Amino acid sequence: MRYYVTYTKRLSNYVHFGTSIEQLFSTADNMYILPAHRATVYIMGILLGYLLQNCKTIRLTSPQIHLGNAIALLSFCISFFGPSFMGSMDYIYNPRDAAWYAAFAPIFWCISFAWIIFTSHIGQSTLLGQLFSMRLFLITTRISYAIYLVQFPVFFYNIGITRAPETYSFLYKNIDLNEFFWILVYSVVLTLLFEMPFHTIRNIMLKRKPKEIKHVEIKQKQQ
Repeated sequence: MRYYVTYTKRLSNYVHFGTSIEQLFSTADNMYILPAHRATVYIMGILLGYLLQNCKTIRLTSPQIHLGNAIALLSFCISFFGPSFMGSMDYIYNPRDAAWYAAFAPIFWCISFAWIIFTSHIGQSTLLGQLFSMRLFLITTRISYAIYLVQFPVFFYNIGITRAPETYSFLYKNIDLNEFFWILVYSVVLTLLFEMPFHTIRNIMLKRKPKEIKHVEIKQKQQ
């Protein structure tokens, strides 16, 4: 679906030289905000959750670990470096390139990190898995969904308030501390005021009754 929509509507998830604002907004409307276009990675996440729940005691052999690491590394390189040619100043937009990136890059990206999560869960993680398991990352885990929602409004706002050309600087434009700060602040506020309270309400409403209480209720009904 992502491939077809990207190709037919000439969308671009990768910001290349010459990308128009109209194309970016069209990509956001037809791709970014539609859950159906992310169904593949959602299903992959559900399958990973099933494996984490039902394969806790599995133990992989050393060759299996090495093979999995190789596949994960290859998947990461394909998803991260594969579309790099579209960043060239001489690149001419090709809908097939954009469609490939939109359809397959998220899948390869998920495969690489799903392997890290799975091996960490069964206690056979690599150094990278141990690094990602640090308690420091609990903070970003808690606010990750809020960051996902907040980042693009902040990006578009900063684009909208730019009224004059600026000299391009790789570090300044890609490591914008002011932008990072406001994304972090808004994400924390959104998490504390909306996401966490709604999670609490959901847990209260769907909370299962203890078995003892159920037994008492059954006895009372029988009497």
